[in-house]
Amino acid sequence: MPVLLEGTAVVIRNDALDRCLEGGASDFHTIAPNAMSFGDGELTQASFMSPRDAELFRDKLLLMGLCGDEGAPDVVLVDAHNRTMHPLCDWLQLIEYKGNLIASLVGNESGVVVAPETWDPDAGPTLQHMSADEVRNRLEFVRREERVDVYRDKETGQLLYSARLHETPEELFRKSADVVLGNMRHPGQPPPSEDVQQAIREAIGRLQRLVSQRDDAWRVWFLLGKAWHAVDRIPRAIQALERALEVVDEPQTIIYKELAGVLLADGDTERACQTGEKAVALAPDDVELLGNLSIAYLLDGRVEIARKTLEHALTICCDDTTNQFVMDKITAVLEGRLPRPRTLAELEGRGPSTRPESTPRPKSSWIRGLIRRFSPSR
Repeated sequence: MPVLLEGTAVVIRNDALDRCLEGGASDFHTIAPNAMSFGDGELTQASFMSPRDAELFRDKLLLMGLCGDEGAPDVVLVDAHNRTMHPLCDWLQLIEYKGNLIASLVGNESGVVVAPETWDPDAGPTLQHMSADEVRNRLEFVRREERVDVYRDKETGQLLYSARLHETPEELFRKSADVVLGNMRHPGQPPPSEDVQQAIREAIGRLQRLVSQRDDAWRVWFLLGKAWHAVDRIPRAIQALERALEVVDEPQTIIYKELAGVLLADGDTERACQTGEKAVALAPDDVELLGNLSIAYLLDGRVEIARKTLEHALTICCDDTTNQFVMDKITAVLEGRLPRPRTLAELEGRGPSTRPESTPRPKSSWIRGLIRRFSPSR
């Protein structure tokens, strides 16, 4: 029998479900994603308000063994508004009836349509379609209630509801950024508490999903680098930050800065100096970058150039307390009053520690600005 399609529908041949699903098509309800999932003896469909949700469910079916290749697909996506299917196939026919879209297997001549009990065939589609431009111009976002986005029509004041099973890439990115940047581990400092590390590992999982979709998103790689450093996976942190440098359109001082810090924490002072120099080349008068570079020089044994670099920074800003502290250390080393520090812990006058911090560090203002500027797609 034909089946009703709404929104973006995933349409599957039942013989493919019989092959790939334990219990066959009759057990489709065990994986059905929503209440708009039903079928007949030949076809099964699941309709979604969100095209993204439909694509993700289709991908799940492909992982189960169904074929989505052009030419002989077991499963297709159908846009009920535009009356299109992808990929094209020769076994599915689409029929329009009073604005509704109905699908059936080619050759099926039944006049009975499988649909929800509340469906009124004479009333037209129950879902209202709007283009992306119409959504931007006509609707304002009100709130999100669990898996439903609520909008208000600016012209009529009517509330409209759009169900989504999955978060958008932007939402995944912002959620991960809030966790990672809100619990940053600074180079030389111990990792955060186990509870915080668990939250960061969950953020890492979300970020890895994003880079699997967009390998060239430097901001996601940057966050991954920060996250891996926070959970004390230093080699992974270095790899992620280096990947951010590879894919970024224009050089970013913040990537060089963070990579240099992780290299210092890893004891690779020579590469930390090289990376810090690249950062300073982009922003020669940035006193924070100059101070970081002087620390790298000091830990690498280049004490005199560390002093000259820091003198330049203090000429630009004489009341930078961090740079003043480092200059005091450099002076003490040059005068023989202090052995040259070789690690960040020695520079700060403490022993190395991997004991987790009991409370997360406060998020600085530049980090808050960073979250606002970040977008996973660029």
